[in-house]
Amino acid sequence: MPTPERLIIENLFMIANKKGQDVPFQLNSTQAKLDETLTGRDIVTKARQEGVSAYVLALFTVRCLHKRNTKAVVISHDNESTERLFKRVRYYLDNLRGPKAVLETSNKREFSFPKTNSVFYIGTAGARKFGRGDTISDLHCSEVAFWDNPKELTAGLFQAVPESGTIILESTGNGRNWFYKRVQKARSGKGRYFVHFFDWLNFPEYQRSFRSEEEKQEFLDSLDDELEEIKLYQAGLTLEQLSFRREKLEELDYDLELFKQEYPMTIEECFRSSGQSIFHKTLYFFTQDWRKISPDLHILSGHPKKNYIYTIGADVGGGVEQDNSVIQIADLGNCEQVAEWVSNKVPPDVFAKVLSSIGRQFNNAFITVEANNHGIVTLNELRKIYPSYLIYKRTVTNQSNADTHILNLGLLETSRTRPLAIGLLRKMLATEFIIHSPALQEELDTFIEDPETHKLAAQAGCYDDRVMAMVALAYSFTQAAMKLGYRIPVQTPEEDPFTLDAIINELTNRRLGNFPIAPQVGGIDDAHYLLN
Repeated sequence: MPTPERLIIENLFMIANKKGQDVPFQLNSTQAKLDETLTGRDIVTKARQEGVSAYVLALFTVRCLHKRNTKAVVISHDNESTERLFKRVRYYLDNLRGPKAVLETSNKREFSFPKTNSVFYIGTAGARKFGRGDTISDLHCSEVAFWDNPKELTAGLFQAVPESGTIILESTGNGRNWFYKRVQKARSGKGRYFVHFFDWLNFPEYQRSFRSEEEKQEFLDSLDDELEEIKLYQAGLTLEQLSFRREKLEELDYDLELFKQEYPMTIEECFRSSGQSIFHKTLYFFTQDWRKISPDLHILSGHPKKNYIYTIGADVGGGVEQDNSVIQIADLGNCEQVAEWVSNKVPPDVFAKVLSSIGRQFNNAFITVEANNHGIVTLNELRKIYPSYLIYKRTVTNQSNADTHILNLGLLETSRTRPLAIGLLRKMLATEFIIHSPALQEELDTFIEDPETHKLAAQAGCYDDRVMAMVALAYSFTQAAMKLGYRIPVQTPEEDPFTLDAIINELTNRRLGNFPIAPQVGGIDDAHYLLN
């Protein structure tokens, strides 16, 4: 149901469209969704030019016109943007489809509404300090990811907004900075803020029509794998969307990373890492089939499948809303990520029950648990409720302790095994293993080698729990195949078809039904007979 503010905007306000025409302000899809879902403490990250600022300015203008004692404040990142925002509010007020607004003051930074005793201030970050003694009913921090010292500047602003007030932090991405950390904190469920993300795929204006079917076919034939167009087309993007994307890429000098930041498909693409990840090449495929089943679980549609063989890697957190506990599930035969479970609220002993349940759900999957820290608690519980032959074990020598059967469970990370395991995952992700989780790809993007300590870990302020669960999965991949009876194909050099061994193999294959010619002889050794 439309909010009262939306009804006023759409019935009284005008806006200049992209052709420069004055038209009634009808909320677009992004604006309408935001209008429906605002909570009072909101973070908005999105693709460029979807109209978020235009909507918020109209929303605050309505409140100043119709709600007494409104103190609305919009802060932008630079003077040019501030001037543009101020002119937009003046346009709204000058072009109302109704009685003209009564203004007491109207200067370059402020509008005053005497009938409602309300004020609308629009300024630049750092130009005016807010804090004790100020009261702000409605605050919008525009493009806050581009502010200098946002932590310091927002401290006074936030304290000036009462609990009943509105705070909207809005920006396109700009690396892993203060805004990124606010988004991540809110996404993890910490604090009151709610994250809204608006990608470019669901914005109807972001597509380019073709003039003819011939032009459309010509574009289809020109899809460029290096620009990731073939992959995206296979994932479900339309040719019209890809045509818009290529046009914008041309404007950005074909900088894929910059395009993803300006026009993200996932929230992770908003925040490209500034560091050099060791996982710089991955077989990550975005797909609409990667679906959220519950707050903790994403599954690739169609899985688990009957008779498929699955393996699981797990990283264990403390369950006190700090580090995550993570379960990564892979289809062993197709080398593909099919599910991901993540929570920071489940204690290590209870996590064992989750692992057991998911393992059985995925056809009695092979499970590898990181054994460090809290992992030993999880493993001790897991061995009681899950088949022991389906739990990864390492070789332990010279152990006379009665608890050897516990101590040799799981992957124990040491200064030796950690680089090896990470190296195995790096090779798998670059050559054969497909992943679908945007959150995992984000963590891979920020997993670096520290230039001073040479430690392999997440970039400062980032997480690597999903990565470490994948490390456990990769490290035990071969053992999982052996335990579950899956035969991994062995690659051999191409055989010369004219050697004696090749001729014998070909004829033998005919007899065994492995060659598309019906067998003509009766015994397995008849190939040798035919050569004599």
